[in-house]
Order: sequence, then structure tokens, then C-alpha cells
Amino acid sequence: MASTDPIVVSVELAATPERAFSAFAGQFDQWWPVATHSLSRQAATRCRLHAAPGGLVEERAPDGTRHCWGTVEAIEPGRRLRFTWHPGRESDTAQWVDVEFTPLGAGSRVTLTHGGWDALGEIAPILRREYVSGWENVLGKIYADFVNRAP
Repeated sequence: MASTDPIVVSVELAATPERAFSAFAGQFDQWWPVATHSLSRQAATRCRLHAAPGGLVEERAPDGTRHCWGTVEAIEPGRRLRFTWHPGRESDTAQWVDVEFTPLGAGSRVTLTHGGWDALGEIAPILRREYVSGWENVLGKIYADFVNRAP
């Protein structure tokens, strides 16, 4: 596998695709781990995903400063969400993140694919390596626990 191939992480949930999508997009500010995965890294930080074409994925620091992390490119409620991704960097270095929600028995499988690493130039392999474990924790543990705890 090339060092800049897309990262693919999947998690199986006891929630329908519609519920999993709603939690990912509509409750992003409730499950995203700001203490470890934000520029501000403070409890009062809020990260939001505005789930509409052209909507922003953004961080709002306690002092009111806003950091754009990306822009929603495609949305199919209950099925798919795609956005650019460049937290802490300029938009010309953006990669893309595609999240698919598919039925699996009474639950669902959520698959996150993060690609477009070449936009980062020579630091791409380094950042990609860090994101592998990052997405496994954020999607596979934090998000999954949030969804599976919800009624």
C-alpha cells in the first residue's frame, strides 16, 4: 500500500443508518473529542459540522475565534456525507473525508474514507500515519460509544 493511499475505517453500530448519520452530522458537537482533537484543546471549544452543501466543519474557540476545518461537498441524509478536511491548515492543502452509512441487519456499518493526501506534499505520509490511529479512535471508539449509548 502506498503511503498516501486513502485511510479506510469501519465500525458496526446497533443503530440504523439514519440514526448513525444523524449522530455523526447533527450531533458532531456532542461527540467530537475537543480536548484531544482540536486546535484550542479546551473544554469550552465547540466543533460543529453544518450538514448542508457548502456548510462548514468548524471549531469555535472559547475566545470566539473560528477555525474552518473543511466544507461539506455532498450530503445524502442517512446514506453519505463528504467534506474537505484541513484543520489548522489552508484550504489549498485540503484532503477529503467520505462517510458512508449502510444497513447491516438491524444496525449499520459506518465507513470513513480519508483521502487526497497528495495535497499535503512531502508531509503527507507523516500526517497520514498519525490519522490512521486518530480515525480508529475517533470513529471506532468515541463516535461508536456515543451512538451505542443513545436510546
